[in-house]
Amino acid sequence: MDKLSIQNLVRGYSIETTVHGAESVDKFSDVVSAGTRIYIVQAHGANLHDAAALARRLRTEGMEPVPHIIARSLDSLARLDDLLSRLAGDAGVRQVLVVAGDIASPAGQISSTLQILDSGLLEKHHIKTVGVAGHPEGHPTVSDGALRDALRRKNAYSRKTGASVYIVTQFTFDAEPIVAWERSHGDDISQLPITVGLPGLASAKTLLKFALDCGIGPSVKAFSKRAGKLTKLLAVSTPDNIIVDLARYKDRTPQTRITGLHFFPFGGFDRTAEWANNIVAGNFELADDGLNVARRL
Repeated sequence: MDKLSIQNLVRGYSIETTVHGAESVDKFSDVVSAGTRIYIVQAHGANLHDAAALARRLRTEGMEPVPHIIARSLDSLARLDDLLSRLAGDAGVRQVLVVAGDIASPAGQISSTLQILDSGLLEKHHIKTVGVAGHPEGHPTVSDGALRDALRRKNAYSRKTGASVYIVTQFTFDAEPIVAWERSHGDDISQLPITVGLPGLASAKTLLKFALDCGIGPSVKAFSKRAGKLTKLLAVSTPDNIIVDLARYKDRTPQTRITGLHFFPFGGFDRTAEWANNIVAGNFELADDGLNVARRL
């Protein structure tokens, strides 16, 4: 396995934070490279003004802010229009991640990503780079047929508007579901680039909690087995095995749509970024059980 293949896969990674989590970061440019895409996670009921303020801060510090737009949390298209006006006008936001949101009862009449795409409001506010969700391990409440149809319609939106639409997958503990999904859903994914979501550095206990909350499927079972004894649940887990497997898959499959990685840091923003930065810099060695990365845990 070539180290350069691993470096190239991780290079240009994106990462996310919350409004609250950002308060613990003194200066993002001290942690990640200029131009890094930092996603702003919108908790249900969060203050939209705070998200816009964080986007402004990220732009000021040389980052590329990518706010989450959660369809089911918006009570109207007028509210969406106002939000996009604040993000694009006040904070210089040029790209967003649009998701339906796992909210049982929508706040209004917007219940899907497609309603936002079809509203014309993204084009109105000159937002032409749009991330959408991918579900390699399925969705607990949405059928595979509906997920396939949504991917086809998102491709149609990209062709119609000229927007740069890409997929960000749920986080996974194993490369195989990603590979299998791309192979089985290739016609539906079509030309949409795939950014693979991976867990950042956190305890196995924390990762399992988030995985269960998000409805992650088969890969969580494999991870649970690897976690093994209770004492290991408190140890910090790293996604190095997945990265190695994905890099190997990209080397063997030049037609793959996988273009990069997104990290869900689960509160460990600094140490996840430091770990990823060391991989990009080549400060690691290949090992039988993954990677030995220079880091402070």
